[in-house]
Amino acid sequence: MKYADLVQFDPIESVVELRAADKADAAKQLVDTFVISDRLAELLRTIVFPQLQFDVPTDNKGMLIVGNYGTGKSHLMAVISSLAERGELVKAVTHADVRKSAEGIGGRFCVIRAEAPSTQLALRDLVCQRIEKWLADHGVDFSFPPYDEVTSNKEDIQEMMGKFEQKHPDKGLLFVLDELLDYLRGRDHQALIRDLGFLRELGEVCKSSRFRFIAGVQETLFDNPRFQFVADSLKRVGQRFEQLLIVREDIAFVVSQRLLRKTASQETKIREHLAKFTKLYGSMNERLDDFVRLFPVHPAYLSAFERVTVAEKREILKTLSRSIKRIINTDVPEGEPGLIAYDSYWAEIRENPSLRADPDIKEVIDKSKVLQDRVDAAFPRPKQKPVALRVVHGLSVHRLTTGDIHASIGATAEELRDSLCLHVEGLPEQEAEFLRTVIESILKDTMKTVNGQFLSVNADNGQYFLDLKKDIDFDSLIDKRGEAASNTSLDLAVREQCGIPSVPSSCWSGPRLGCFERTGGWDFVA
Repeated sequence: MKYADLVQFDPIESVVELRAADKADAAKQLVDTFVISDRLAELLRTIVFPQLQFDVPTDNKGMLIVGNYGTGKSHLMAVISSLAERGELVKAVTHADVRKSAEGIGGRFCVIRAEAPSTQLALRDLVCQRIEKWLADHGVDFSFPPYDEVTSNKEDIQEMMGKFEQKHPDKGLLFVLDELLDYLRGRDHQALIRDLGFLRELGEVCKSSRFRFIAGVQETLFDNPRFQFVADSLKRVGQRFEQLLIVREDIAFVVSQRLLRKTASQETKIREHLAKFTKLYGSMNERLDDFVRLFPVHPAYLSAFERVTVAEKREILKTLSRSIKRIINTDVPEGEPGLIAYDSYWAEIRENPSLRADPDIKEVIDKSKVLQDRVDAAFPRPKQKPVALRVVHGLSVHRLTTGDIHASIGATAEELRDSLCLHVEGLPEQEAEFLRTVIESILKDTMKTVNGQFLSVNADNGQYFLDLKKDIDFDSLIDKRGEAASNTSLDLAVREQCGIPSVPSSCWSGPRLGCFERTGGWDFVA
């Protein structure tokens, strides 16, 4: 049985660009292919659509869509703006509750879509110039005053909306801006304060006009430590914006319902396959529904990926698409779960040359390669070598999830067993505790193989981790020297320490761990 027999694989191989929704056919496809979790549906119904509507006076605010690269942020903004612009697309919404709620804003807006460029242009000029161009293209004559002549940005936008409504009396104007956080990161202190002031005014003008503003950011803006030096300005912006976060559960829903759809029959077969291994892995039995929905992706992959600090490369749906594409036409292994776990992501990191520009990532890659090469060349148990390599890769990924690459934080043998679904061939006892013991043995063999270099265990909590500063492990060298010493060498060392005269080795037998004096000479006792 092949993976292709168990899942309906629909790869996601390209990143959605917001401005693709400017074209009617592309907008329809974006709405058709967007899957909506119940959590996201609730946010659309209770936050997004009520904030967009202008029929009932309310405290309308701007909105921020928060989601990292590759999580569907741009796709979501494209769908929201497409529904607002083209009422006929509402019927294509896949979630019934969202479809019903979207009827109130469907086709009620003219939409301006833009991506924040890498530029020194002020946010106010960036937005106003884009509005001016759109108005000119649609027969509305209006120009904003130069920045140095502005007395009130809100009054200028309200005046612009007056001209807009003369042309479109029954519509609102929606401005959608993607990649705002990247733009703000490049601003100096004073420029950033002015930009945040204008952003606050954009949020405020939503209350008093039919103008609406939505921006996409890669991380939450208001508690972002990078902007703590302008915390007061951010606080004022936060009062005029609602945030909608794309979280792990939303991504898991996309994986199960778009990337890896399954029929009821396919789910049954997957369940039967995984049921054979539930007693080997902690909570797999309790979470079997999650494992079935995401198969062949391990649920822990998503949480690990979410924490990886390689923010600019966290295109999770594209990464998973590539991984699944490599196995989709291969057989599902009969003797193991056959899941894609987060250790497989290490190859993506290691083979991406641009990541080496980050000195922390480069250090982890280099030290991990040392460990991998030594395990590959000298691991004492060949049948368990693949598991040892998976552990090294898993701990390498884990090293990039801790924020500080030198922190004494890692994963226990039990956590590695469950989060990677490690499988050891030929186990005499098929139960989780026995497998944990075997994995602990593999971890200890791995540390011996690499002489303890770059690999440590926290004695307080049993967590193993890449220890990047550990060039020499003296404890390991002492242990290995002790293992290599002959019995004669040990006996000589004991006699010398105890002041014992030389005795022919033929007089001894058995272990020499202690000694006592008797008539006629010395004897050694265990």
